[in-house]
Amino acid sequence: MSRETSPFIYGDFWLDKRRDGQSPDIWQLASYSPKSRSVIYRSTRTDALEGPNGAKAVIIAHVEKQNAKKAQPADAALIVPQLFLYYDEHGQYANGGKGAATIAGSLRIFIGFMLQDEIGPGATIADLNPQVFERFRRWRMGAHNFSVPWKDKDYEHASTGVRGESVQRNLDDLRAALNHAALHGRIPYAPKVPSVKQAFRSPARDVRLTIQQLGAILGFVWDEIEMRRWVQLMIATGSRPDACLAFNPADQWIGDLLDMHPPHWPRTKKRNPVVPQIAPMKPILDAWKKAPHVIAKARRTQWRTMRRALDLPENIVPKTIRHTIATELLRRGVPHIQISGLLGHVGMNRTTAVYAKYDPNFLKEAKAMLTKIFREVEAEAKLWRADHLRTKTGNNPVAVIKRDKTKAA
Repeated sequence: MSRETSPFIYGDFWLDKRRDGQSPDIWQLASYSPKSRSVIYRSTRTDALEGPNGAKAVIIAHVEKQNAKKAQPADAALIVPQLFLYYDEHGQYANGGKGAATIAGSLRIFIGFMLQDEIGPGATIADLNPQVFERFRRWRMGAHNFSVPWKDKDYEHASTGVRGESVQRNLDDLRAALNHAALHGRIPYAPKVPSVKQAFRSPARDVRLTIQQLGAILGFVWDEIEMRRWVQLMIATGSRPDACLAFNPADQWIGDLLDMHPPHWPRTKKRNPVVPQIAPMKPILDAWKKAPHVIAKARRTQWRTMRRALDLPENIVPKTIRHTIATELLRRGVPHIQISGLLGHVGMNRTTAVYAKYDPNFLKEAKAMLTKIFREVEAEAKLWRADHLRTKTGNNPVAVIKRDKTKAA
């Protein structure tokens, strides 16, 4: 069909069907190229004309994404294309790719809000004001659900409401996207994105686990090799959960030291430290090195399953293990400077890291106490496994039951 008979025209593009008979039901995005003096076709990958993923939506998104790369006045620059551009150009590579999922989630959430708010999905940069961000906060902290098309997939999300900290993270990512657009000269200014007021923030977390609870966690995940190694490494080093998740002994286990900063990660102020390897970890690391598992970016679902099954409160997160280890070391008399070094709060330059392996006193008290804590947790895990059994029937969630010792007798 010609441009004149196309069911939809947007800018310099129109919808057409292939004329060679291939994929006859799929709509094509057509445009005229003055250079080749011919019509260029690009598949929309859909046979639907209407809907959020229909051919009309595809052509609009394509044109507006191209427009978004050019300098536009604030009242003409659409918000949504700028969010997509930010993710494509920066967000998916943030923090070595580790931050991609979180950033994509924040951007989808704001688009989901726009779809339901009076601002609408066609809002421009000029439409952003303090009232919009306050409505976003209220919407996000209350019960909400939405479906957003993103990268050829529909993402559905439902929530009973989130904490102020989660809203703040969403706003931080939105602010970064707007600053990115302004930096590249695509919009005349980056609208001010206010922070969430302290009144809507949660009190500082001050939760810790007991040695028995740590043992129960380790016991619960014992048969899941990836989860077990992750938990063991957090207990043995007090390191950040994401650093332990990305740990590879083949690259980061050097003699009696563990370099907790993955070599492919960028060097930031939160650089993970070099820490001593405690004796109980050696056989674990040996087995890990010989039979490595697939490194995952996150284990949220497994953590939540464990937390629910053990009836732990929702504020028990992976980082709670790090806080617990730090508290135990302090309570048991380990010098504060050693605890700070172990946690990465005291910087270690490259020279120090190299010579640390020749120093038998490197974090000596911290290493001895970590060994003691680790063995205590292992003993509690053994007791837990002797008394409890993980069960799962049908589609029911994983549950924990007490072993019937009378039958064993």
